[in-house]
Amino acid sequence: MEISSPVEGLSHLAPPCSRLNKAEMASAIVIGIVGALVIFVTPGFLALIAAQSGLDDQHLGYIAAWDINSMAVTIGLSAFLLTRINWRVAVAVGLALITAGNVATAFAHQYEMIAAARVVAGAGEGIAVGFAFAALGRARNPDRAFSIYLVAGALFSTLLLYSLPALEARFSPQSLFLANAVLAAACGLGLVRFPNGAADEMDVLSMGGKVNRRLALGALAAVFLYFFATGAIWGYSERIGMNSGLDAKVIATGLSIGTLAGVLGAGLAGMLPTRWGRIVPLLISGIVSVASFQLLTGQVGGSVFVVAVVLLLFGWNFAQPLLSGICAEADEKGRVVCAMGSIQTFGTGFGPAAAATTLGSGSFTVAIWSSSVILAASLILVAFVVARNR
Repeated sequence: MEISSPVEGLSHLAPPCSRLNKAEMASAIVIGIVGALVIFVTPGFLALIAAQSGLDDQHLGYIAAWDINSMAVTIGLSAFLLTRINWRVAVAVGLALITAGNVATAFAHQYEMIAAARVVAGAGEGIAVGFAFAALGRARNPDRAFSIYLVAGALFSTLLLYSLPALEARFSPQSLFLANAVLAAACGLGLVRFPNGAADEMDVLSMGGKVNRRLALGALAAVFLYFFATGAIWGYSERIGMNSGLDAKVIATGLSIGTLAGVLGAGLAGMLPTRWGRIVPLLISGIVSVASFQLLTGQVGGSVFVVAVVLLLFGWNFAQPLLSGICAEADEKGRVVCAMGSIQTFGTGFGPAAAATTLGSGSFTVAIWSSSVILAASLILVAFVVARNR
């Protein structure tokens, strides 16, 4: 999925300041990818947790929620810490939490211990993403910087998802979580190149300007519902494939190709003619997303699984820039887009947890149909509030 942060929405408001050089941009991109890795590869992450602990599908959804919602909290907090703390110190703390959380996960086998470990890791992930996005917003061309970040993250996660079956066959889940901890710790070596913008960053709380409350509340509610519905199915996509008896390589292929399709979706949304508006493209994305959900109902074949995941991630990433644009219209100062970063992350985290409550029978049918209805409701809501705002 395309990752957005509260501080990304404020990047265009920054006062004159030093711009990123190539080394600083590289450091921010790497730290941002490490921070967002669980969201980039949620199905693979849950597969590792399942292999290590033997947790059922219900508890796996709760684990994803603990991690991603912890991340959402610290992403939100990061917007308010930008002027109050040295950025390198903040990111160092974030990387330390990611490292500690992954080490703890490697040695945890019970639900409560794994959940606690993922709360720690998630808190660090949110700090890393928040400050990395603040840094990327200072690039001479922020749009290009975020595009590079997205493409690099997608390519890395594609390679990781594709390689995961082979890695699981050769290494234990414990070893892979320890490797993730080493990766986070190694990123600390790049902190000497990470910019510190605390001195001239704008304070979110000090900005004035009027907010269109009706549009803002409607758009944010729609964002939450859209990410809630899609996050539920994305998080469980690997488990759906496993329950259908698909080979691990087929699942990995679908997840990796789907990740690349997400990049295409985000890029296509950015090339749409403005005269088309946002509602019709959003409705198209909704049709694509609901179709992808329905393809995963019942016993799923290999080809159908690949197509479903490709459509899911294409539709999701196609919708995200359009939803961002509606949020931006609600407040020219960028505070609604700022809030959107946390809201969508909460939606992504709560989705798998809510889906978990429907899995008592072992079937994903209720979760899939519920997600389809919720996603449709999100688009009806956003269409309504945009029409009322004209």
